Amino acid sequence: MEFKILGVLGTLIFFSACQDNSAFALGDDNPSASRSLVFHQSSLPDTSGNAVDPKFNCSDSTRIIGEFTDVRDGHVYKTAKIGNQVWMAENLLYKHEDDGVNSIFDYSWNEASGGIEAGCPAKGYFVLDGITFENCPMAMPAQGLCPDGWRLPTADDFKTLVEFAGGPKYAGKYLKSTIGWDGVGNGVDCFGFNLMPSTKDGFAEILSSDVRYYGDVTTLGFSKHSAHVFLWTSPTDWANGNIVRCIQGEGKKGMDVQIHRAENTYAGAFDSLTDARDGHVYKTVDIGGWVWMAENLTYGSKENYNYEEMVDAPVTGCYLDSLIWGDDFGMWNSCTAALPIQGICPDGWHVPSSYEWNVLSAFVNGLDNADFFAKGSLTGSMLKSTTGWSDGKNGIDAYGFGAKPADGEGKVSFWSSTNAATEFDWFGNIFFEIGTDSAKLKIYEISQYLNLEAPVRCLKNGENQLPPPYTYPSVKCDKPTTYSGVFGSFTDERDGNVYRTVDIDGLVWFVDNLKYEIPDGLTFCNCGDTTSCDGWGRLYPFKEAKVACPAGWRLPLFEEVTHLKELEAQTHYDLGGCVGNGDLLRATEGWKYSQGNDMFGFGAIPAGLKYYSQNESSEVTEEYCNVRPRENGSATSHAAFWFIFRNTLDVMELYGGGDIDLHSASSKGVAYSIRCVKE
Repeated sequence: MEFKILGVLGTLIFFSACQDNSAFALGDDNPSASRSLVFHQSSLPDTSGNAVDPKFNCSDSTRIIGEFTDVRDGHVYKTAKIGNQVWMAENLLYKHEDDGVNSIFDYSWNEASGGIEAGCPAKGYFVLDGITFENCPMAMPAQGLCPDGWRLPTADDFKTLVEFAGGPKYAGKYLKSTIGWDGVGNGVDCFGFNLMPSTKDGFAEILSSDVRYYGDVTTLGFSKHSAHVFLWTSPTDWANGNIVRCIQGEGKKGMDVQIHRAENTYAGAFDSLTDARDGHVYKTVDIGGWVWMAENLTYGSKENYNYEEMVDAPVTGCYLDSLIWGDDFGMWNSCTAALPIQGICPDGWHVPSSYEWNVLSAFVNGLDNADFFAKGSLTGSMLKSTTGWSDGKNGIDAYGFGAKPADGEGKVSFWSSTNAATEFDWFGNIFFEIGTDSAKLKIYEISQYLNLEAPVRCLKNGENQLPPPYTYPSVKCDKPTTYSGVFGSFTDERDGNVYRTVDIDGLVWFVDNLKYEIPDGLTFCNCGDTTSCDGWGRLYPFKEAKVACPAGWRLPLFEEVTHLKELEAQTHYDLGGCVGNGDLLRATEGWKYSQGNDMFGFGAIPAGLKYYSQNESSEVTEEYCNVRPRENGSATSHAAFWFIFRNTLDVMELYGGGDIDLHSASSKGVAYSIRCVKE
């Protein structure tokens, strides 16, 4: 049956071709051989726990360095033995040019895996014997562009490397080079892996041969911000570039697909299911070891169901651990799905997920390995009934599924239990759509069409019906703690104002913004808490800032604010980069968008800055908080402090959730806060 809606917006979901290690056998001569749905799961232990920093003694004895020559172009590479693995200690350069710092990163996955040489397009669909793949079904393990005796690493190779090098929390520190990373981001390079940042602004990603569902390419990521390493998956890496580090070992070239094509209408046996709720009896059929209804569900005397009916829950709250209604945004937001979702199906059966529809599509296309996600005209032909389709588009119904459209319709779309964002809305659902010429997964927006209706085919509960587990080296970040030390105190004899003070790595700072009103001088009320000029201190122009601090105190020097920034950055790095830059200096309250952690007791508050204009008599004629005159105003979300640079003054700014910025400042028309330091 087809949808009954006023309008439908669909976005095609592409399928990825995951790989196994079987031999390449296109068009096998034994199509009658017994076939079942096959799953490949990692046998490695879960690596999600946090390793303790091993603090390797990084001496020459920890480095086992060798070299080899790539006979294809004569390039000589250093190698590093790390545990039981041997890795290139330099980025692959085959068919690419060295830019002088060995930071080549512009291999696409297709190029690196050898897909282009195997006949795969540079990007987009790959069609093999009528089956459409999102990516090339490469033979695994893939040699790709690596030299003979070497291959592309798998995600499991990365996990082994990471665990040996201290776990995901510290492996970056021990694998990154000692130079080349921004700020405090350099590593100690214990093993000679010598990973330099690519030109991706202080980041590096190493390609693996693994492609996950929907064409997501898996890479091992390193950042200048922390010692952590991450396994990333992204569909953009299919065409975009990253670096390649080959691992020693024999690899395969070419594609790896086994196809057993059914050619006749199903002549096997059907079983039956009696729905205890209403006594209705349904035909069922075993397809590759999974038992499907061979008829559409008709519970409640219906054959088409809306979303509420399909999931058997109201569309309010976070129901079935799958969805939540976001009233503030007027849209749907995804929650963690608890699969399988029984929904409207009888006990012991469930609404298929998009993964399960994918597996069915792959199987009926003739693929031995159910991890191949495929689509194409063959899927429709194998699943469509032999009657009921217009324009001579009947199928051969090779597996007894018997899909048939509603009268006068040219396609049928079945519910899945899987949600997905649409182009115009967060809440859509993935459907398995069989048309006159093809079958595919398709997303339809349903938040605006809550009466959208479609048929349901239930799938019997069984083992191995969920996507294979895929564990990532993950890190639980160390949470920064708010300053719990002792504050000092200083009383300004000029006006009696009392200031808290704090020692940060040997330098004593004001913890409060200066409030002193300079006699016959120009100062402004702050732009944060404007209920009182003394609320969050005053703002001082260039001239007044030079003489504002009390006796025994002064403005900080460039070297001192730089050290403060470096200290914050180093702590940020040691914590794993899991807090925003600048958060460790920002106060825990008062910020518009996000509060700080105030780990050092610096307590920066968003007092903002003041722009002003004066006439020829030095009278202030205009003043604006946080924006230049005649620009649009905005609420303050930053703090700005004067400091001394050589023979002038510059400014340090902190933004809500942003970095610490040191930059030059105008000597006229702008006023900032002051934090004095002890002489």
